[in-house]
Amino acid sequence: MPTFHKRLAAEVPKPSRTSRAVREQQQVYEDFIQSSGTDVGELELGPDEHIRATKVRLTRAASRLGTQVQVWDADGKVYFSRSGTRRGRPKKNAS
Repeated sequence: MPTFHKRLAAEVPKPSRTSRAVREQQQVYEDFIQSSGTDVGELELGPDEHIRATKVRLTRAASRLGTQVQVWDADGKVYFSRSGTRRGRPKKNAS
């Protein structure tokens, strides 16, 4: 028989429709962006990875983080540079 506990919404993890494997892969690309800081990041791809897919994953990870990245490829490697601005409409002030 399960036991019941009442929790505040801030104490529990947010519901997610993505699988754990997908969340882990998303976290890897978010970590790439965060760890690069203001420098340029370089990703050397494995034999089973594709340049276009890697570039898309980096762009989507930047969107989740609320930042912008410039992504390009050369010589079979993917490079990215982080910029601090975000495109789009500014957020509303909570007044």
